[in-house]
Order: sequence, then C-alpha cells, then structure tokens
Amino acid sequence: MAQLRHDYQKFKNFNTEVLVIVPNGPKMIERHYNSNNPPYMILSDKGSRVAARYFQVKHFLSLGTPTVFLVAKAGEILFTHYATSYLEEPDNNEPLAVLAQMKS
Repeated sequence: MAQLRHDYQKFKNFNTEVLVIVPNGPKMIERHYNSNNPPYMILSDKGSRVAARYFQVKHFLSLGTPTVFLVAKAGEILFTHYATSYLEEPDNNEPLAVLAQMKS
C-alpha cells in the first residue's frame, strides 16, 4: 500500500477520507500499524459484512486481492477497481480523477 501512502494527501485535498478494510482480525491490523504506521485507518471486516453490504462479498472473498472502492457519503459506489493479484498495487490516478471531476 505504498502508493496509497504516497497519494494520501491528494485524497485529503479532496476532503476525502481513506479507509482500508481487510478481512483480517484486529491482531493482524495492529501488527501492520506497529510496523508500518500508515496515515490512513485500517478496519477489520472479519466475516465480510461490510463487503456483503456492497454486494461484492463473493468477489472480495474468492480473489483475496486488493480492491478499491470510492464510496460517496450516501453509500453510492462511484469507482471500483479489482486487482489481478495480491501483489498488485492499485493505481490511485483513476479514483483521484473521479474526485476531481466531482469537484468541478
């Protein structure tokens, strides 16, 4: 998630909060925070209830790859990206372009 860390301020400049949601438990998240100190929040979705809310649970669980959702405050999904491998770092240019278009 180096790219997300690198572009974090760009998202903040659009008055956008970054939340990373993983299907892991709190202990794994705590280890990640302790070793990486990310600027964004990481939330546990053990049991994938949040993923199910957005009807993405099957895809999310079956691939286990990074997925990017840009969600409006009202809950509407504005942008989605599914990585093709666990190691793929999603590019932030597309969601940032969506935010820029919404601002103009």
